[in-house]
Amino acid sequence: MTHSPTSLVDILRYRAKAQPNQLAYRYLVDGEYDEVVITYEELDRRARSIAALLQSSAKPGDRALLIFPAGVDFIAAFFGCLYAKVLAVPVYPPHPARLEKNLSIILRVAADAKPTVALLPSSLHEVIKSRKEIADQFGNIKLLATDTDDINDLKDEWQQPQIKRNDLAFLQYTSGSTSAPRGVIISHGNLLHNLDLIGKCFGVSGESHAVSWLPPYHDMGLISGILQPLYSGFPITLIPHMMFLQRPFRWLQTISRYHATISGGPNFAYDLCIKKIKSEQKELLDLSSWEVAFNGAEPVYHKTLDQFADYFAARGFHRKAFLPCYGLAESTLMVTGANKNSTPLVQHLMNSELAQNQVIITPEIAGHTRALVSCGQNISDLDIRIVNLETLTSCNEDEVGEIWVRGSSVACGYWNKPSETKFTFGARLTNGTKETFLRTGDLGFLHEGDLYITGRIKNLIISEGKNHYPHDIEKTIEESHPAIRQTGSAVFSIYKPGAENLIVIVEIDYKVIANSDEVIKAIRQAVSMNHGLHVNDIVLTNHGGIPKTTSGKIKHFLCKEYYLAGTFNEIKTI
Repeated sequence: MTHSPTSLVDILRYRAKAQPNQLAYRYLVDGEYDEVVITYEELDRRARSIAALLQSSAKPGDRALLIFPAGVDFIAAFFGCLYAKVLAVPVYPPHPARLEKNLSIILRVAADAKPTVALLPSSLHEVIKSRKEIADQFGNIKLLATDTDDINDLKDEWQQPQIKRNDLAFLQYTSGSTSAPRGVIISHGNLLHNLDLIGKCFGVSGESHAVSWLPPYHDMGLISGILQPLYSGFPITLIPHMMFLQRPFRWLQTISRYHATISGGPNFAYDLCIKKIKSEQKELLDLSSWEVAFNGAEPVYHKTLDQFADYFAARGFHRKAFLPCYGLAESTLMVTGANKNSTPLVQHLMNSELAQNQVIITPEIAGHTRALVSCGQNISDLDIRIVNLETLTSCNEDEVGEIWVRGSSVACGYWNKPSETKFTFGARLTNGTKETFLRTGDLGFLHEGDLYITGRIKNLIISEGKNHYPHDIEKTIEESHPAIRQTGSAVFSIYKPGAENLIVIVEIDYKVIANSDEVIKAIRQAVSMNHGLHVNDIVLTNHGGIPKTTSGKIKHFLCKEYYLAGTFNEIKTI
């Protein structure tokens, strides 16, 4: 490009002219062979057509709901919003046969974002319009189908807007793992800065090829899975996340078939592959091209990395491909990342000191230690601090505190929430400086420049003055009995006069369970032995009973609400 881009509009326009026939996106509808492809020139043309439609129905700065299943139509609509200077608001689409069940979530986002229009496929548009009681709930929001034949004729009517780096790009609603989803305001400058950061961390080039199954409605799937490849100029193959969940082999099969170099996901994705991919399926894979296997779950579990690397080593997977990283929607996406082509760093910490926010590293691996994987170092110009929650001063190295971030990737705030924005994005240290920081809500520490995540403040369980992290207890629970599903437990506390009561919710597998008393006894013993805690109540539920985000994170705050309301589908006896 002859000048520095101010937005992804500049970048796509450039690629459409310089590389018109180069593959931008391949979408495998069935997760295997039924593919839809689009080039840079085709995507630019569709984006201009949708933008022209938007310019006749909305004005710059208006919001547009994007109600699409993952795929090329979603991507074209997102870029259409950028081209029209309208703020895209991606939401998880409802299934046409279950509109009533899913519509409430979309309408809650709409009530917050106050969109002027909603973009959606014609099939869903027709279903909504045919049912007055559903259509009426959208109120004055204009419903615009983006895949009709006549829209293609609008491409030459598009008027290119002037876009500056500090102009707003879209609203990125948080996953809702610890609170109700909030709209994070992302500027074009935030986006370009973070995309550049990711590219440097992953060591991308025009020869890279990515594969992603991550849902595009949240930060990891949208920014790393859809926007980063276009920013850096390499193709990506996408598969529906449900196709991956139903058959994890499809993910690794796609990497093998297209010789992908970049792919990843949260910790549970690797666990699922270990559990579900059989030996005979494994023999069909060639994973030798996989250079960057990023893992964005916090914390990253070292056992998962070891087991995955060992299980797929014979198929060409290299342990050094793992790239643990840390980020959040409020900082666009990535904050830190490990070094490419280096074995992940693992430190073993004394549990007793960690409970007091102190870090004592030991070579000993035992029941009284906890293993943490480094999420890498600061690879950009971001300012990362560990802050004491009581004094609001910077912690020393090897001291646990809240992670604060400042820099060009940090978003502009929460949409229409000034008080929450001030608290989260306007934090100041007590040293008298004027700089403001983003409070991430995550706990961690720095050791020799590497960032280690210990947990979430809102989920922290404090008993007798000691800190306990739910994910540690949940791992213990899941290993206590074979009937408990992986990533199928949720732990939280409820205050009652005199003490915090520990509550456990578990999803169980009927195929391996003997009786419920046996499972409950195993949980109580494991939690007492490994954490010194008494479990006050245990709820057994079916697979899918625990509310989770689309990226697999447990919604602890909803678990607590459901428990207090008594709305879990509890299995009493077996």
